[in-house]
Amino acid sequence: MNKYLKSKTSLFLMELIITILLFAACGAVCVRLFVTSYVMTKDTIELNEAVSIAQGFAEVMRGTDGDIDSVLEQYPNAVRGGEGFFEVFYDKDFEVCEYSDAVYVGDVTMTPNGAIQNMEVRIVRLKDYKEIYTLDATKYMNRTKG
Repeated sequence: MNKYLKSKTSLFLMELIITILLFAACGAVCVRLFVTSYVMTKDTIELNEAVSIAQGFAEVMRGTDGDIDSVLEQYPNAVRGGEGFFEVFYDKDFEVCEYSDAVYVGDVTMTPNGAIQNMEVRIVRLKDYKEIYTLDATKYMNRTKG
């Protein structure tokens, strides 16, 4: 009888250990799902903000004369680069800021092509230079330029 009781006790302990391991595995899967969800949410917010900024640049080009000077009037914090190029810097909350506080940058290249003005907007994360979003826009200028 004593042998039977020992066998029953060790069987119960094995079942208990297996149950604990099963719950631990389920817990690890749940934690991984929450972490993945957090990362996806952060990436989605970043993409939505980048799309909004890029569309804003395109709408300003379409709503003004379409040349770089008229677009730059709407972005006083923009840093003008070479011919037809400027950058606007954004902080972690996608608010316009100086380069020293920047987390993101909007690179805008404007290229006249006859009566058409082309614009390429790239929103880039500065930490790893990952391109978050790119938008190409065009505007018919109704005059020949360039």
